[in-house]
Amino acid sequence: MEKQEREIMECALRMFNKYGIRSVTMDDVAKELGISKKTIYKYFENKADLIHKSIINKFAEIQQSLLEIHSRTTNAIDELMEVDAVVGRIMRNHNHSMQFQLQKYYPETFSEVFEGRHEMLSMMIQENIESGKRDGLYRPEASTEVISFLYCAKMETMPEEERELFDNHSMPFVMHQALEYHIRGLATPKGLEYLEQKLKNKSI
Repeated sequence: MEKQEREIMECALRMFNKYGIRSVTMDDVAKELGISKKTIYKYFENKADLIHKSIINKFAEIQQSLLEIHSRTTNAIDELMEVDAVVGRIMRNHNHSMQFQLQKYYPETFSEVFEGRHEMLSMMIQENIESGKRDGLYRPEASTEVISFLYCAKMETMPEEERELFDNHSMPFVMHQALEYHIRGLATPKGLEYLEQKLKNKSI
């Protein structure tokens, strides 16, 4: 990928997030970057193509970051804490109305991202639960299949179903609370002791 193409996508995403997908035009992106609209069309067929490639590329970057955490960490609780920190940084300035606009006006792109996100999240949560069980941090009788399904379902539907919640609280805060709730529900006494120590040290 060329440097200029990446810069266009990054700029477009910032503008989509700040002003909304519907409000931003190709002219706006060109003006913001100080380039001609013709330069943008060198890489993107139209606005829909710019939206699609920008969002898919960003999702791929996030996915790579999470997979690196997954392969690097050896403790199930630490893994979830690191994921929470990464997602928190990503979502700190996230405008959740952008997701609603994407779903309404660009459903194909939304579906591609949603399906990829679901598959990745489900895989990571299932492997995390199994890892936590092996280390004695999570209860052995907890159903990996059921708990991963419930967690993923809530994470995927919460922004749409709980709009009022996000009007009162930031998305990183809500997701952090959901994660702590998830860990406490799974944890053994050993896992809870470890979690409390992390909370005490403000590592979560």
